[in-house]
Amino acid sequence: MKILIAVSGSNDGSSDPIAAAVSIPWPEGTVFRVLTIAEGVHPPVMQLLEGVQDISDVQHTVDNVAANTVASAVAQLQSRGFHADGASPEGDPQSMIADYAKEWGADLIVVGSCDKSRLETFFVGSVSRSVVERAPCSVLVAKNSAPPT
Repeated sequence: MKILIAVSGSNDGSSDPIAAAVSIPWPEGTVFRVLTIAEGVHPPVMQLLEGVQDISDVQHTVDNVAANTVASAVAQLQSRGFHADGASPEGDPQSMIADYAKEWGADLIVVGSCDKSRLETFFVGSVSRSVVERAPCSVLVAKNSAPPT
């Protein structure tokens, strides 16, 4: 069985898909791939960052954060005895997670969710909803078990 776990690495109150994945008794031979999409930094974003002139420096930082997020999640899985590796391509998470799952041949995608207002979801979108709508396989959406504070 091939399980794709999409992680964001953000501390925005979103749930932990790694914790959800390790809580399930997977069959022998299950393989995990941890995926974080390093979002591309575009020139209009640069106007919001005071004192930053070189887009490549910002993109390099974003790419490093994504790689570190994946490495940490892979280490968590491996420390529990699971076979896991990771990837952190650059792009748009709302489309790339499902596309990556199809290309890799995932049997299941595990994603976290965060509690956004309807207005925020309207303007920003929902990665988990987009994955569910586009996925080539089943999707497990991990929800927070604790109420928001």
